[in-house]
Amino acid sequence: MQVFTIIISVIGSVVSGTALFLLQRWFKKKDARDDETDRITAKENVLIIKSINAIGRLTEATAIALKDGKTNGSMHSALEEYEEADKEMYNYLLERNAHK
Repeated sequence: MQVFTIIISVIGSVVSGTALFLLQRWFKKKDARDDETDRITAKENVLIIKSINAIGRLTEATAIALKDGKTNGSMHSALEEYEEADKEMYNYLLERNAHK
């Protein structure tokens, strides 16, 4: 009877050890996925803010040009900033979709 108790306790230890190992591995993978998701979200947020800022500057330069009846240097720089932000967003989206 004592051998049976020892065998049961060894089996219990093996099962609980295996379960803890598998849980630890699952949590490590989940943490890695969460870190990657956070990194991607942060980059997307930066690109969105850059795009909104570029559109705002372009809108402001357009309004000034319409009010004054002529374009100025701010229109040119705002357009360049918009094109750069647009290109950066496009390249990012291509990269993200290529990895899916």
